[in-house]
Amino acid sequence: MTKDEQELVAEIAKLREDLRELREIVNVLVNVVMEDDMEEDEQDFTPFSGTDNKFNLYN
Repeated sequence: MTKDEQELVAEIAKLREDLRELREIVNVLVNVVMEDDMEEDEQDFTPFSGTDNKFNLYN
């Protein structure tokens, strides 16, 4: 292999490692966003109570 080819191989290996690290970062960010959305959904959720007469399906 020539010097140029060795430099290219080394650069490709570095880029693969950078890509692997970026994938890990994106996965962590997606997990944080998903957990945050789930927590917000849990806070906003108010279960339907059958004793409320505000809505009657058969009026």
